[in-house]
Amino acid sequence: MKSNLTYLKKPDLFNELNQNQSTFLAVIDEEVKCHLPDWVKSSDKVFWIKNPEANKNLKTFEQAVEFFLNLGISREAKIYAIGGGATTDLGGFVASALLRGIPWISIPTTLLGIVDGSIGGKVAVNMPQGKNLVGAFHAPDTVYICLDFLSTLPEVEWASGKGEVLKYGFLSKKIFERIIKKDSMDYIAQDCAEFKKQVVDQDFKEKGNRIYLNLGHTLGHAFESTLKIPHGLAVAMGIKYLLKVLSLNERSVEWEKLAQALELPLEKTELSHYPDFSVDKFKNYLLQDKKKVQDVIRLVLIKEAGSCFVKEMNMQDFINHIEAHEDFKR
Repeated sequence: MKSNLTYLKKPDLFNELNQNQSTFLAVIDEEVKCHLPDWVKSSDKVFWIKNPEANKNLKTFEQAVEFFLNLGISREAKIYAIGGGATTDLGGFVASALLRGIPWISIPTTLLGIVDGSIGGKVAVNMPQGKNLVGAFHAPDTVYICLDFLSTLPEVEWASGKGEVLKYGFLSKKIFERIIKKDSMDYIAQDCAEFKKQVVDQDFKEKGNRIYLNLGHTLGHAFESTLKIPHGLAVAMGIKYLLKVLSLNERSVEWEKLAQALELPLEKTELSHYPDFSVDKFKNYLLQDKKKVQDVIRLVLIKEAGSCFVKEMNMQDFINHIEAHEDFKR
């Protein structure tokens, strides 16, 4: 279930697509249409998706499945998923279901997708009850990483990607030091992608160390669903408030250093920035966390940069910690 990571410049990526033009099938974010070859733009074998994050749901999934079935595909077919993490999630899930699973290729076009979302084979759609609640494990054959796409990103996508990069700063001492030194984001992004691939190759079904990649996601998914903010920013916010509510002050200082080095919009990671924040909605989403077993939540915590551990906590005790923190008192 291992995926190949292949780094290509845009001309080489387009050449790869051109060589597969006769069998090309794809799920593509409409926002990247202008950056693709003309024959892709006019192809009748592309399922275009508008606003992927908002439409990463069962309705769009069903539409995509029907689209490809109507083309009369066979099990030799291969789907390309081109776009950010939501698009590769959807495309991979469609590939996992069609004819009980056909191969797919992931081509992330956002920083978030390059460092995290497109790698690992977790493919899913969202439900009203929470994020990524219906899905599968279905790894792409290859992830084509084209860093040229980063120059096309709007600021909101940069911020989201940097939020996920911040997570890797806690998971890897090497990445932590690169961020603090303000190395090129191209190098940092490659390190993040390689780090995730190494973890996933050793633990595809999340029976061991892969759980550490969920750092910040317990609170992050709840923030994302409640506040309707980008995923990566929600993850950074999830780490920040996890450290706050559990009074892990030394790690909070490190969070600030990473966030400042990455030039994250710090005001958008503060609950005071969101006057309509609903604690009750937040708690409801929190209770849908996939890592919860009965009344116990498994939290990924940080010893130091490059060293994490899992702590089991009664869900109600964790919620009590949250409600006791002044930022959650509304």
